[in-house]
Amino acid sequence: MKNEMKIGMMSRWNAPCGAAVHAELVGRRWIEKGHKLTVFAPLEEVKTREKDEPFVVRNYSNNYLDPKPFIEADYDAFVHHNISEMPMKELFGIFPKIKEKAKTVLVAHQGRIPEDPYFAKFDWDAIVCFDERWKRFLVDIFPAEKIHIIPYPCHPICHGDKTDARRKFGLPENKRIILIYGISLHKYLCHLPRIERLNKKYPLILLVLTSVDDWFDLFEAVKHRYSFIVLRKEALTIEELYTYLHASDCLIYHTDSSQYAVLSSTVHTCMGGGRPILAHNSNFVECFDKEVLKYKSNEIEEKLMDIFEDKEGCKMALKAAREYVKRNSAEVIAKKFIYLFETLSMEKEGKR
Repeated sequence: MKNEMKIGMMSRWNAPCGAAVHAELVGRRWIEKGHKLTVFAPLEEVKTREKDEPFVVRNYSNNYLDPKPFIEADYDAFVHHNISEMPMKELFGIFPKIKEKAKTVLVAHQGRIPEDPYFAKFDWDAIVCFDERWKRFLVDIFPAEKIHIIPYPCHPICHGDKTDARRKFGLPENKRIILIYGISLHKYLCHLPRIERLNKKYPLILLVLTSVDDWFDLFEAVKHRYSFIVLRKEALTIEELYTYLHASDCLIYHTDSSQYAVLSSTVHTCMGGGRPILAHNSNFVECFDKEVLKYKSNEIEEKLMDIFEDKEGCKMALKAAREYVKRNSAEVIAKKFIYLFETLSMEKEGKR
């Protein structure tokens, strides 16, 4: 390994959101490679069941920021994962002190120009976005030469035995299992009549996992009508999520298109599990080609039948997903960031 880098990263952490998933996947790879990481995270947020590591400092909220940890921590690269509800005004006040000791990198998660007036005032050394859709609007604010495309990271490939996984979680071994999970499960209700029809031909269960009280209560009421629903209230660790993936025959991901640039952190997280992902054909998955099986709402029954019958298209999707994960694994993306940090440091020292 080249010289150890000391990295400060401002981001949500151990939280169910795309910025946190990105930060955790990449940040933990940096640590594995011997780099030093300090994470500056919000004081209060909805968290997963993962426990904060010793390198996590919680020192800000929407309109409050304790500057001391930012100023006193030792780092030579500073990464800011920008999402809504960040204390940008307060960060701007200490930004000169951060720039004195570190190269600064913005990771632009929001798929449009944020309304916060401070967003465009920062003089970042580099801006990272996920693909050309982000770059098209970022060039209206920042110099094009400062904008770098680094794809969103994927969880590493991690396959598992279906029977063992089902036994671990007490799930039936003689039925098909369709998995849905997350914080927006109300969007899946429209599929229940079609899944019910499919249940007559292929005995199945719809495994519903959520930590959101409202959605748990909603499906608790609905499952009296749709008896194939198995409902569990859980805030999952990544290991538990992958075991549930291994227990399942497929994952359904459903969300409608946004008018802004978007992608699915859920799909990037789950592609390494070795199970087909059936995704609603929206711009959340337009960055994928054959890696996921896309559907319109009236096609979901047919697509699920193809998965249950292990049709050729499903095999091709799994192969394409494996290749995508290899190209964009957390380790690969972490290396791209390290190369960017090193390049910025060399430019600062006049070596380029």
